[in-house]
Amino acid sequence: MLIRKDQQPLALHRAPQVLKYCFDMPMESLVRNRFEIRLPKWNTKSRHPLCLLMIDNKTKQPIGVTGFAYDSETAELGYLLLPEYFNKGYATESLRAVIDWAWKECGIRQFKAVVTRGNVGSEKVLSKCGLTHTDTLPKAHTIGEKLYDDLIYTLKV
Repeated sequence: MLIRKDQQPLALHRAPQVLKYCFDMPMESLVRNRFEIRLPKWNTKSRHPLCLLMIDNKTKQPIGVTGFAYDSETAELGYLLLPEYFNKGYATESLRAVIDWAWKECGIRQFKAVVTRGNVGSEKVLSKCGLTHTDTLPKAHTIGEKLYDDLIYTLKV
């Protein structure tokens, strides 16, 4: 899938397979606003998330995003991939690299991730990256008018 530069932030928020366990389809203005917030230079005192673009080495096309939001104590990890890149190890590779970089370069030692119950693929990614399921928030959010539990995964390095 080729993505025009002006459509890159939207592509991840339009694919039903991506949205299924994340959120309802957001308005374009919200996606663009959240994208713009992530553009300024980042450091450990930043209040905006660190967002890194994942690129396919062969095609040089964007395939997803990875990164974290940091509150001076814990980095909350996240990623989104285009569906054609699911189950190929990109999420695991990106999160391992983000955790390693955050620890070595920023001194961040505590990580967490929130995953929707039923998103088995993401649960496996988090486990492969060393996070463990430590809490469950019952019926924490709604996707498509259905309530879902949030599973909290954590890692201390």
